[in-house]
Amino acid sequence: MKITFIKPELFVQHNRNIGIVLFSREQDQHVNFFTGDMEHKRVNRNELGSPSMNYLEAELLTNESLRLLAVDNNIITLNYQQSLDFLEYAVSYN
Repeated sequence: MKITFIKPELFVQHNRNIGIVLFSREQDQHVNFFTGDMEHKRVNRNELGSPSMNYLEAELLTNESLRLLAVDNNIITLNYQQSLDFLEYAVSYN
């Protein structure tokens, strides 16, 4: 599965949990934090951090509910197409 990020800035980290900020304005001091497992919290924007892209991608690969929430809100896209590398392609013709 290949994950393409459309709006990576919406992913945040709060107390070791990675989630998405949705339905909040930029000027709001408290934001809506969703972790994907039907859990929603109102948290102070100052308590949020940015996860690294590697950590974020690893979390999305294992956390199906967060992944589905991100897809439903047009934050990421998923590509399940298997791609063959050149050697596999060449061997298939021999």
